[in-house]
Amino acid sequence: MFQYQNPVIAFLVKIANMLIASFCWLLGCVPIVTLLPACAALHTTVDRAVFTGQPVVRTFWEAYRSAMKPGIPLSIGCEVLGVLLYLGVRTGLQIWSTGIFGACYMALGVLLGALFVVTVICLPPVLSRFEGGAVTILRLALYFSGRKLLRTVFFSVLLGLMFLAVDFFPLLLLVLPAVYADLFRGPIGRDMTRYIRENGLEEAVEPQPRQPEQEESALGALEWDRVLSGKAEEEVHGQH
Repeated sequence: MFQYQNPVIAFLVKIANMLIASFCWLLGCVPIVTLLPACAALHTTVDRAVFTGQPVVRTFWEAYRSAMKPGIPLSIGCEVLGVLLYLGVRTGLQIWSTGIFGACYMALGVLLGALFVVTVICLPPVLSRFEGGAVTILRLALYFSGRKLLRTVFFSVLLGLMFLAVDFFPLLLLVLPAVYADLFRGPIGRDMTRYIRENGLEEAVEPQPRQPEQEESALGALEWDRVLSGKAEEEVHGQH
């Protein structure tokens, strides 16, 4: 019963790893400008360490440091834009019934806010897997958020529900971040890996032993720029 391979013991170990990963995420978020690097490190840790027996703390902080360079400018930009959108929507709520201008202003604010949310939730998994500058990571997040929009909207709503749950019971903050990362990593991870394979752009990168279904590939910034630009050119030529 108390053997490590026992399903109950293994389940408790995974829960403990999730608690550790979520706690590391909380510490990483303390400097507000490192919010996205902390989220990216959480995705990496859940993917590579929580369920594989690798050291959770070391995996988190190594991923955290590697995501700093593009992650800090992205975090600052997202935080500033988020505040501006919040203020804009608040203003729209006050003037939306005053006339056509107020209604259009409110509609534009809601549209931009929705686009902002679906893009931001894709930034951490993209940042955790790909190398490149802030602009390249942002382009990839926009691409993958729009690739399966309904899925992205679903996880946006799920994230909102988790915020409400944490507001009701704050101790859930010690486990829900890792749970959310675990739920999200599978669908978007398979989507990114499938896209890489479909375009023949695989570069096997295996920093840790992984299960077959967890295989991942990585692309550099220049290659992704080439791929995305090529897709855009093909669409333009197709229209002509």
